Amino acid sequence: MKKEEKNISSPPTKSEREEIYFRHIDYVGYRRTDNLWDIEGYFRDRRTYDCPCVDRGGVVRAGETFHGMFLTLTIDDDMVIRDISVSLNKYPYLQCPQSQVVFKNIIGLKIEPGFSKEARKRIPVKQGCTHLFSLLIGAAGAAFQTVSPIRMMKYCQGVTPDPLDTCLAWDSSSEMVKREWPDFYHPEKESDHN
Repeated sequence: MKKEEKNISSPPTKSEREEIYFRHIDYVGYRRTDNLWDIEGYFRDRRTYDCPCVDRGGVVRAGETFHGMFLTLTIDDDMVIRDISVSLNKYPYLQCPQSQVVFKNIIGLKIEPGFSKEARKRIPVKQGCTHLFSLLIGAAGAAFQTVSPIRMMKYCQGVTPDPLDTCLAWDSSSEMVKREWPDFYHPEKESDHN
């Protein structure tokens, strides 16, 4: 792991740079004793300059957390949302916490293709929070990775893999699918490309 970390670097630049904005997002997936799953997401950002903010006493100081938000998504093995909780610890406007309640509207929704679109219908833009919504969409992606051990067992029993036909590697006509999931491999006909 240390070797990989050394290879991660910023893109090369020809000029000096000054950091202005920082955003950090983390996700952690947990298996619960009741056989459900919790996906926790945390969002934090800051600026390197004092930012006027009437609702925070007139100013948010440089380096101070501007947004600090936490989300827990509870799902079952079939990727159905059983519960969600959100909390805002730091926010710029007094109205921001009012957006938390609308996120309960996604309970019962299944994380599958089309999830983002359906979630947006249930969490209208003017009732929600842009940052919490982004955190939710990322949590849905983290959910697939978290639940993958259970999902893989189902795939081995003939259930179509969720990622099939969702990207280049998982294209049902790809070499990876042919090698790893031959039951789901479907070579494209030459006429399909014309």
